[in-house]
Amino acid sequence: MAKLLFLLCLVTIILCVLSPTNSSVTLDQLFIVQSGGADGGCDKYFNQASKDGTLDDWLEEINLSLATVFEKIELGVYNQDIRVRRAFESFFGVRNRGKASENAQQTIKKISENIGNVLDFFRFAPGEDGREPKYPLNGNRYLFCGSDFLVHQTEDTPALDWEANEILDDEGNPVSIVDVPNYAKALGDDPDNEAWWSGDLTLVNGYYFTATGGEYCDSDNLGLTAKIDELEADVTGQPTKRKPIEFVILCDHSFTNTERPDSYKVGNAAIVAGTNLATVVPKSATFLHEAFHLIFGVEAESDDPNNPGGFLEGDEIYDLGQCIDTARTNPVVKARRNPENYVFFITHMYYLFGEQSEGIDTNWDFGITGRGSKLTYAARQA
Repeated sequence: MAKLLFLLCLVTIILCVLSPTNSSVTLDQLFIVQSGGADGGCDKYFNQASKDGTLDDWLEEINLSLATVFEKIELGVYNQDIRVRRAFESFFGVRNRGKASENAQQTIKKISENIGNVLDFFRFAPGEDGREPKYPLNGNRYLFCGSDFLVHQTEDTPALDWEANEILDDEGNPVSIVDVPNYAKALGDDPDNEAWWSGDLTLVNGYYFTATGGEYCDSDNLGLTAKIDELEADVTGQPTKRKPIEFVILCDHSFTNTERPDSYKVGNAAIVAGTNLATVVPKSATFLHEAFHLIFGVEAESDDPNNPGGFLEGDEIYDLGQCIDTARTNPVVKARRNPENYVFFITHMYYLFGEQSEGIDTNWDFGITGRGSKLTYAARQA
């Protein structure tokens, strides 16, 4: 589950030549990982000294699955394998007419590019120059395990900038949070929004503006992604924007819930004919879901309302049946911009094409059975 608290900017997508999966990538190459056992700390799930733990297992699993899927969805395989064509139709609304039409080829290429870019992020792949990472860690991308690092602030609290300096008015007097234009806008975006400060318990001095804030992970939420513009008080005390800070928060429930298997290997062992795909999506899928938000954002300049950029936020779809229905009724605006459609598609393709060395002992295909509230995406012999 994702909830972006600030609007994200679309990252320009460039398809590059992919190299073999880099299994040596560590989590702290991708994120500044919050340490500790509380206040958003990830020590329970990632040992920063030995570079291992649940999150490292998730990283390896995500890289393996994405690399396998990326290889198997190229146009030649699509044209030859009806199982792949059916999956593209189920989750992205690409009509299965055998060999892909010119329009279908462009759609398949775009979906493949999206998956390839997320793969490049997770394996810290080089960019066009072959040296610098395509998605470098520039001190502005953080990973938290829990939302309890956020401390509630009333609107009349003196506003602070990225160095925890007070923001001043023209006469040199401190101004409250609600009187800073950027903060006032964020508060006004939703009548339930409140200010939550991260600087007391982390290295990041910034505000989140949302209804739940530090209480977000108290329920059964799985995770969220956010991107904020830091404010810096200049010599007069007036705020100006600095570089944006990106966050992924994984709630404890994403690690402990019993609705999802611990891994693809565990999920694969549980599949029998008729098993609904939704019940065997691994726990690492939450991390994968958030990466789609992180890479593609939710907003992009587009003059065509029927072909918007960015990915969905707020009106996201999580239910498997609804994802499939949306691919049928609104593929361009909704399904192809919905992270969970990609999660279900990748999960299906990995159970279909994964290898025993990766924990996939038996390959399974899936397909639509039933209608309406009785619709499932059921396992069948590959």
